[in-house]
Amino acid sequence: MPSVDFAYLLPCTACLPVHLRPYADIHHAFVDGCPTFLAEWLNGYFLANNITPKLHATATPLSFVSQDDLPHGTAYEAFIHKYAKIPTRDNLHDWFGACVWAKFPKTKALLNAKHIAHFDAVDSGNGRNRVRDTITVFDENGAIIAVSDDEIGSEIADALVGFDWQTCLVKNRQYWHNPDIAKRYTGARAFIFGHALLEQMLNPYKSLCAHTLIVRVPQVFFAKPLAMQLLMLDELLCDRLDKFLVAGVTPRQFSPLPILGVPHFWDNADAAFYQDEFVFRKGRRHQR
Repeated sequence: MPSVDFAYLLPCTACLPVHLRPYADIHHAFVDGCPTFLAEWLNGYFLANNITPKLHATATPLSFVSQDDLPHGTAYEAFIHKYAKIPTRDNLHDWFGACVWAKFPKTKALLNAKHIAHFDAVDSGNGRNRVRDTITVFDENGAIIAVSDDEIGSEIADALVGFDWQTCLVKNRQYWHNPDIAKRYTGARAFIFGHALLEQMLNPYKSLCAHTLIVRVPQVFFAKPLAMQLLMLDELLCDRLDKFLVAGVTPRQFSPLPILGVPHFWDNADAAFYQDEFVFRKGRRHQR
C-alpha cells in the first residue's frame, strides 16, 4: 500500500466503482505504487504518461508542489498562475483534484485563468464574485453530462434541465452508458469532474447532488475508447465553460442531479428508486 496515510480509504483496484473508471489508470498506478509525498509522485506519474498540463493559452508547463510552498496569505489560484505550480496536500481532497488534472488538464487550466480574470471583480450585493463562485462550485461539485446531438440526447438533456427525472433517468435508462454491456447505441454518459464530489462518493448518500453541465457530443463519441472520449471531452468542456463563465453567470445555472440516480452508478435499476420526492425534487432551471 502507498505510504501516504489516506490511500487505504480508496477502493481496491479490482472493484473500482463505475464513476471512478475514467480515472482508473492513475488510481491503479497510485494504489499499486509506494509514494511518500503526493506532489512528488504526481510529477513522476504525469511525466511517465506524457501528461503535460499548461497554463491556459500558454506553453508554460504546470507541476505539483507541496502545500508548504504556498506562502501564507497568498491566494491558491494566484500562486498557480504566477509560478505555474499547483500546491498539493497529502490528502484525499487534493488526490482527487490531481486525478481531474490528469484527465481534464485544459479545462482545469481554463478554470484557473477564469479565476484570475475575475479576481478583483465584485458583482453581487454580498461582496462575492459570482463568476468565481460558479467556477468553484463546478470545480468542487461538478459533473459533466455528455449527451448525443440527436433526438434522444436532446430529450435526456431537456428532462434533466426540467427536473423530469422519469424521462431523464427511467424512461431513457436504456440509452445511458452501461459499462458492462456493449450497446449499439448510447445517448448519454456522466463524468464526475468535481474533486470534492469524487471524495464524497467514497461514502455517498442518496441525496448527494451534483451541479451538472450538459455537453453535446456527436453520437460516435460513445463508440470511441474511453481515453479518446476524455480527450474529446476536455476540449469540448473547455470551450463550453469558456463561453459559460462570463459576467452574469451564477451557480444556479447548473442543473442539479442526485448523482446516485445516474443509471449504473448505484443499485438503481428499480424504478421505485426514483420515486423518493425528497431526493428527486420538482423544480425548474435553465442552462444557457
